[in-house]
Amino acid sequence: MADSCGVRSRLPELTTTAPGTSAFGAGLNGSAVTTASPYCHVGFGILTQLRTFSSYEIPRADVQLSAVFQSKPGAMLAANYAVPNAAVVPSLGRDLSGNSPNVTVNLVTPGTMYGDRINQLDVRIGKTLRHGRSRSLLALDIYNALNSSAVLTYNNAFVPNGTWLQPLTIPTPRFLRFTAELNF
Repeated sequence: MADSCGVRSRLPELTTTAPGTSAFGAGLNGSAVTTASPYCHVGFGILTQLRTFSSYEIPRADVQLSAVFQSKPGAMLAANYAVPNAAVVPSLGRDLSGNSPNVTVNLVTPGTMYGDRINQLDVRIGKTLRHGRSRSLLALDIYNALNSSAVLTYNNAFVPNGTWLQPLTIPTPRFLRFTAELNF
C-alpha cells in the first residue's frame, strides 16, 4: 500500500509537479501525483512471486542437471490520458499553469489492473568428461524453455481508438547455447 494523502492534505503545493512525475516518490508506480490525480492512496494488494533453483549431479554418469524457474506478476497497467487545456478550462475556470498544453490523468486506479503473469524456466544439462588429470565439461543451456511470450511492458498512453496496452517488450524467445569448458 502507498498512502500519501496526509502529506498531500497538509502540503498541497507538493502535488504540483512536472507532468509525468511524482512528488511522493516511486511508490505510486507511474501514476502522476498531481492536483489532477486522485490517487494519493493506492492499495496494490498481495502480489505473489515464486523463484526456485535446483541442481543435481548424477554421480556415476557425471551428468549435471539444473533448472531455474520464476513466476511473477505482470506489469501494473495504467491508462495515461493527456487531457487538453481546452477540456480543463471549463471545470478549472482558467488555463493550465505554465502554458501547459495538457495534463496527464491516469484513468485506471493504480493497483487494479495487471498484465499477464510471467513464467520462465531455464534449464542446463552438462556432461563431464575426464582425461587423466584434466577434465572438460560440455553443456547445453536452454533459456526460456517454456517459450513464454508474456508481455513485459505495455504502452500505457491512452488515446481513444489508439494503441493502449500494445505490447512493447516480451521475453527473449527460447534459445539454446552450447558450452565447452576445459580444466587442466
